[in-house]
Amino acid sequence: MRVGLLSALGALWAVCSGTGSLSIAAARSEKPPGEPVAESAEEPPEGKRRPLRELLYGATPEERERLAEERRRLSAAAAAFGTDPTAIIGYYQLTYGHNAFTNNLRLDTATAEVRLPITPNWLLRVTLPYVWADLNQPRGFTTNGPSDTVVRTGGRLYASPNVALFVGTDASIPTAAKKELGTGKYTLGPGGAVAVPMPRARSLFFTVIQDFNSVGGDSSRANIHFMQVQSAVNTIWSERWWSTAFVT
Repeated sequence: MRVGLLSALGALWAVCSGTGSLSIAAARSEKPPGEPVAESAEEPPEGKRRPLRELLYGATPEERERLAEERRRLSAAAAAFGTDPTAIIGYYQLTYGHNAFTNNLRLDTATAEVRLPITPNWLLRVTLPYVWADLNQPRGFTTNGPSDTVVRTGGRLYASPNVALFVGTDASIPTAAKKELGTGKYTLGPGGAVAVPMPRARSLFFTVIQDFNSVGGDSSRANIHFMQVQSAVNTIWSERWWSTAFVT
């Protein structure tokens, strides 16, 4: 009888175990064949770059088209305002600026600027400043008059909705009416500029790099050699208002 009871329990355990295994197998096989298999937790290497691309260019076709249109609008607006250093357009403006320095020198400058497109990709720009200078010291000076004339010529080597590249040179001519208002030197400043629209920030980012050297002029004046790097963010607020933050 003990042998029969053990045999019965063994048979019951085998049936239960078999039934459980069959139930689990059935549950696993009930997933529809067309349902995609879950991806592994480890993403492909390209997955790490995808968020940056989506941030720059958009995640959907509609967003990509909207950002592309905003890039075109920003570039056109910055060119019309005269703030895009890579733009090839006809343009003229008169600006006024005030500068105060630590040695008590104060400069007020009215600058006339004219830009002439020679070809669709080549530009000539002429800048003539008129300066009021006041050095408020015992042996200081107070004077005013025209300063040195600057002529820029260059071309747009590359332009797309995402970036534009301009290469050219500035030539400074010693046209100052008085010694204190100019350098007394002819200078050349070859360089380049790159502009990148940032549609999500409603701004145009650009950088201008130039290397200036004197090539002639008054031998009694010091020679000139310096490099200038200037970056800026030009924000377009509306059709009539904009602002620019410079770092030099």
